[in-house]
Amino acid sequence: MRRFSLLLLLVSLPLAAGCLFGERRRDLSPQDAALFLEKADERLRKEAESGGTDPFAAIAVFRNDVFLDQSESLLRSSLTVLNEMGNAAILLLRPNQVLPMLKDPSVRRLAWFGPQGRLARLDPSLELDLLARYGKGTEGSDAPFLARFRSVPGEAEERSVIAAGYRILFRGGPNMVVAGPWSGVPRLLEIEWVIYLEKGTGAEEEGIPGGKVTKEVPHSKESASDIKKRDAKEPPPSRGDVSIPFRSYPRGDNAAIPLQTAPGNGGSR
Repeated sequence: MRRFSLLLLLVSLPLAAGCLFGERRRDLSPQDAALFLEKADERLRKEAESGGTDPFAAIAVFRNDVFLDQSESLLRSSLTVLNEMGNAAILLLRPNQVLPMLKDPSVRRLAWFGPQGRLARLDPSLELDLLARYGKGTEGSDAPFLARFRSVPGEAEERSVIAAGYRILFRGGPNMVVAGPWSGVPRLLEIEWVIYLEKGTGAEEEGIPGGKVTKEVPHSKESASDIKKRDAKEPPPSRGDVSIPFRSYPRGDNAAIPLQTAPGNGGSR
């Protein structure tokens, strides 16, 4: 009996601690669980089941344009829109708001992003591109990203990048060019050493898709005389520009534009 009582005490301690701090995990019904499988990712489901109260950012994909068709409904729901692009938006949600959002017929998908503060580490143009990718359903495609670290990344930082689902393409000082899916950007921002993330470009020989460096500027080896000879043989097509009539005015600090002579008054003084 003493051993049994001790076992019950050990089992009840975590439950009592959870109740003490107000943590009540939420059990999903089979219908709600199926809805999470259809419209949300696993990380978002864990957050909804946690019973917590801290807000977080999530990417929502709607069936229609956010600004034109969803702004009024989001305002009525007292949801904060952090950014929007087309039919996708970054919303500030609490765990108890996830399931009602999934039940909304206008919502196609929800994806976990992370604490709101991580958005400060995301380049604005990259943030808009990320929303556009989610809106089109192409967030699973790979792209290069430039991650700026607090200091020169070492083996621990490299392991974190690989664990996030990215491959390392280039290292240079405190910067690292990585390649991986758009949907993995939130996981990259979870790395505490990353201070800024932006779109990456580079040369094809570095294995970086998307960015292409021109090897040679056209006509860069031609001299001025060569260009004149080529233009004489093959003159460029006329642009059809119309020159603007030029009017000269007296120069000086207090120069005024001459008044127009009105008909019939003999001129102006």
